[in-house]
Amino acid sequence: MRISLPFAVFLAVFPLSAAAEPVTLGDLSLDAPMLRATPPNAPVAGGYITIENRGDADDTLVAAAISEAIAGEVQLHTMTMNDGVMEMSQVEGGIPIPAGETVQLMPGGLHLMLMGLAQPLTAGESHEITLTFETAGEITLDAPVLTLGEIREATGAEGGHGGDHGHGNHGN
Repeated sequence: MRISLPFAVFLAVFPLSAAAEPVTLGDLSLDAPMLRATPPNAPVAGGYITIENRGDADDTLVAAAISEAIAGEVQLHTMTMNDGVMEMSQVEGGIPIPAGETVQLMPGGLHLMLMGLAQPLTAGESHEITLTFETAGEITLDAPVLTLGEIREATGAEGGHGGDHGHGNHGN
């Protein structure tokens, strides 16, 4: 595949993964939705997004969904350290989005967990993911599939376990 010089310069200045503008849903500003690329036969994948609550009332991310052609279900997850061991668990009751604050779903912390992948997620693709909030309602966003390296760069997440979950694209 050939890429023209002007297009290559455009990509260097405006990377495709950062090109989307934040989307507003009620008092919420949703920015940089992304999914983690996976190797063949990976059973799960991570999803990430930044949510800013610009309102005066708290809200809660209560659910997420994706086409069953992609994954069987999407759970809201967190990663925590317990006695030196990184543990991942489903968040009960949803992810709070406090008024006036920003919550970042990123590797190594809160994130979306796509369970029962029907196919690998390939970098360069994108898939629609639907988020449901207690107050603001429901919104469907286009989430590009990025490598772990691209996600770490976009979110500022550090190396190490960083949401790796042991399922592929190590160090990408």
